[in-house]
Amino acid sequence: MDGEQNKAEVRNAAERKSLLFKGPTVVAALVCVVAAAFSTGVGIAFLYTPGALQGTFLISLSNGSSPSQGLLNLVGILLVALGLAYVVSAVLLWSETHWIKGIYAGMMVSILGMLGAGLGTTFAPGIAAAGMIVNVLIVTLLATETWEARRGVE
Repeated sequence: MDGEQNKAEVRNAAERKSLLFKGPTVVAALVCVVAAAFSTGVGIAFLYTPGALQGTFLISLSNGSSPSQGLLNLVGILLVALGLAYVVSAVLLWSETHWIKGIYAGMMVSILGMLGAGLGTTFAPGIAAAGMIVNVLIVTLLATETWEARRGVE
């Protein structure tokens, strides 16, 4: 009996030390970091090498002419800003004292990301689909954490 109890205690201690067993908030923070890298990387590509994205990520809808550099710069700046917002929400979600602020920030940033992905489906369907999946995952994880926290309060 003591051997089984010791094994259970060792397993529980290992789970408490593991990042993934700290709950959906930590997993959402990790997904926010991935979304930040994705958004920032694509935004920087829009700013500095938009020609490399033509045909693979960007689809020309204007009879063969490419979008204006001003539009590409605006999209790039917005994507970099969204990436920074993901970083802020990830930091808040990782915090043991500010995680509830992180949930609010993560939900708002994910809603903005979904809106951007929805608007982007016309010009960049691949990027938009990946962004939509990541944002839905973040919102689902945060809703799960909120539901679990509410259950613990009652």
